[in-house]
Amino acid sequence: MTGIGVVPLDPATQLRSATAQDDPFIAHLFKTARAEDFAGAGLPAPVLDMLLKQQFLAQTRGYALQFPGAISFIVLRRDQPVGRLILEATGRNWRLIDIALLPSWRGQGIGGDLIEAVLRAAQAGEADELRLAVLTTNLAARRLYDRLGFVETGRDDTHIAMARRFGR
Repeated sequence: MTGIGVVPLDPATQLRSATAQDDPFIAHLFKTARAEDFAGAGLPAPVLDMLLKQQFLAQTRGYALQFPGAISFIVLRRDQPVGRLILEATGRNWRLIDIALLPSWRGQGIGGDLIEAVLRAAQAGEADELRLAVLTTNLAARRLYDRLGFVETGRDDTHIAMARRFGR
């Protein structure tokens, strides 16, 4: 259970607020999730590691500046950390800033359950919409968002902006 009511249907999946003690896990999650993006570049391991550390720091700082009111959650599966969810839940327009699962936990319905939980909480919180952005290359996530009723609202070279609006 979270303070804003994001509760997955599967009781084995839970959310808790991220703390500074989670920083090593979050860095590991970022590295494992993003290493796939650079796999084809053929970079030597030390160079790849340095690049991923720089990208992680840039993302962390960027999110803090762009979304100062965001809430960061650790996704737990049977009390084991398996992912992270960052959500801005202020006002009538909510934003799913980031959702990431360790590669071994993807494709099991956890992400869909989490997003559906955010959708339920947003509706209960009287939000008008839930917005997000997805990498144009992340086809699996795009299929999931389409299935959950998100529609494209814009795009640039790297991301597609999407929203799920709630009829009131």
